[in-house]
Amino acid sequence: MQVSVETTSGLERQVTITVPAERIDQDVNKQVQQQARSRRLDGFRPGKVPTSVIKRMFGKAIRSDVLSQVVQESFYKAVDQEKLMPAGMPNIEFRKDVEGEDLEFVATFEVYPEIELADYSSVEVEKLSAEIKEEDLDEMINTLRKQQGDWEVVERAAADGDRLNINFEGFIDGEAFDGGRAEAMDLVLGSGSMIPGLNRV
Repeated sequence: MQVSVETTSGLERQVTITVPAERIDQDVNKQVQQQARSRRLDGFRPGKVPTSVIKRMFGKAIRSDVLSQVVQESFYKAVDQEKLMPAGMPNIEFRKDVEGEDLEFVATFEVYPEIELADYSSVEVEKLSAEIKEEDLDEMINTLRKQQGDWEVVERAAADGDRLNINFEGFIDGEAFDGGRAEAMDLVLGSGSMIPGLNRV
């Protein structure tokens, strides 16, 4: 097997591979003989089908299967030999595919880029640290309590901390504006989540 590698552009490589005709013919003949022993054809006893009949009836299909296997094996052997690292499946183009002659095909694909690590021995890194105080823990616990708390219906005037389910519509200078209306929206009084200056009318 002959292999040549060409860099076409950037990370793209073209690998031209030539496989001797003897290799192709050997594999084809092996497949023909196997099918002659296993195929059942009218007019022939099992295992007694002549290889000439198998070649005439199934030769093209057998050669196609052999070429597919040979191309795959040859490609992976070539990239291993040339120490290439394909980044995806290759595009295969047959340059020469004539029975009885050497097979020649081109595999086009991209490779992974070569990355060289820089010397970081002289780099200074500032290590950040954080101090957690008691009040930070208390604040987080209170936040989690509020997030996980249950709501109950009460019969009294609303107060800060209560959650209301409201419908509202906002106006500027007496004109409704886009996005200023909602229905069945939950609002916690005193949370500051509404637009400042929004008044109930």
